[in-house]
Amino acid sequence: MKNRALIGFALIAVTATLSACSTTTPTPPTVSQRLQTAATAKGVTDLSIVTRTDGGLNVTGKLSGNPFALRVPANWNGSSVLNAHGYVLPSQTETVPDPATDPSIGLLTTVYSQGYLAANTAYAKTGYAVKEGIAANKALRDFLDAAGSKSEYITGISMGGNIVVGLVEKYPSDFAGAMPYCGVVAGWRAEERFLLDFRVVYDYFTKGTAYALPGNGDAVTYRADYTYAAVQASVGGLFTAAAKGSTAALGIIGQVSKVTGVPADVISFLTPLASSSYGLQDYLSTTGGNGYSNATKLYTGSADDVALNAGVERIAATAGGSTYLDANYTPTGKFTAKMLSFHNTSDPLVPYSFEPEFAGIVAAAGNSANLVQQTVDANPVNAANPSAGGPTHCYFTPTQVSAAWNELRGWVEQGVKPLDGANITAVK
Repeated sequence: MKNRALIGFALIAVTATLSACSTTTPTPPTVSQRLQTAATAKGVTDLSIVTRTDGGLNVTGKLSGNPFALRVPANWNGSSVLNAHGYVLPSQTETVPDPATDPSIGLLTTVYSQGYLAANTAYAKTGYAVKEGIAANKALRDFLDAAGSKSEYITGISMGGNIVVGLVEKYPSDFAGAMPYCGVVAGWRAEERFLLDFRVVYDYFTKGTAYALPGNGDAVTYRADYTYAAVQASVGGLFTAAAKGSTAALGIIGQVSKVTGVPADVISFLTPLASSSYGLQDYLSTTGGNGYSNATKLYTGSADDVALNAGVERIAATAGGSTYLDANYTPTGKFTAKMLSFHNTSDPLVPYSFEPEFAGIVAAAGNSANLVQQTVDANPVNAANPSAGGPTHCYFTPTQVSAAWNELRGWVEQGVKPLDGANITAVK
């Protein structure tokens, strides 16, 4: 009996051991389930998850009321690429992001095909929306992180480039890599400096002529008659007269170009002046006042710099406007992400000169090792029809954008640093 009891006890012990060893390991949550859990934690509303024909997921929803879109590949590699969009006219409405469309000159399509989650978001306002763009992309990044994204890249076009710089400087642990293209990398004060300097110099040389703009001599007061059509009439008339041999028109174009550094073509003149027709009122109301002052600036390059500096309009900055530009966003040059920035060598709205200016800021911060800058040739001027060609804002092909992206991810993921200063125009 004693032996039978011992045998029985042994059988019970073995059975218990086998039972413990056969405990089923919980099935890890699917990507869809992780997204749903993260959405609840981060306050996402209107979440929609739809399976794509290629097995991936199209995801849409709203974060703090801002619509966003995700394209999640079936073979997601665990990393995510966010793309910050550029300036939207204040008179327009934000486009609702759609997983079926690509607003990034092909970038989101490329990264998705490589196994990265591709993401983009709308902002809380149109026009000058750097503050809102930083907030929206930060919220989207945090949502992706909560859903299991292991690392994130931030990319951005034009105004989105300023948003990229703001994000990597404000949140240095959030992004492994950054890629602004045709970006306002030197800061929004630099953008206002470019636009307002060009306006006051143009006003000075056209004052009292047939080419004077409405409000000549008052660059920071909104006027209903300062329209795109008015700018077209002014600049178009000036270049038409020059083409017919007018020495006065040729002189104005030459002096404006020399003082501002802007190429002497109709597109390069028209673009910065037209910005006030759609952006000035929004800029002033957003900042609470003008944030740039040329009170002590010395303009050079004209036939008579003394007269120019005595007669050019002087603009004062308001404290509120200046503070707003500092915060939204003036770069410090301090970031830990690897950044690859590329720019057309001539851009009529966001000048190439912002790149060396930004490089100087980064160098002063002792951070040049984390920055690579590359170039793409400008759209050439059409000699036969100058109004049909010439420098174009963000003049890139999807191939060039994808090539820059591939260099950035190689730098971040394999430690292969791209060539600084490379011209990637002819890249295949």
